[in-house]
Amino acid sequence: MDIKEARFHAGLSQYDVSLKTGIPQSKLSLIENGYAKPLPCEKKKLAKVLRIKECDLFQNNFTKKGESI
Repeated sequence: MDIKEARFHAGLSQYDVSLKTGIPQSKLSLIENGYAKPLPCEKKKLAKVLRIKECDLFQNNFTKKGESI
């Protein structure tokens, strides 16, 4: 499950997640769209706020849209 999907299921906006994690909304947008990788501490915060296991939330590789792995 990706961050955007988990955020949707949690009923939270990027702004809500930003307030609860301390991660700027602009960085959340970059992470959701594959243009930035979250730091390890950010991964933990996101998993906690979105109520999902960290390993389930970050199971896919982070690549920019349109890039092949």
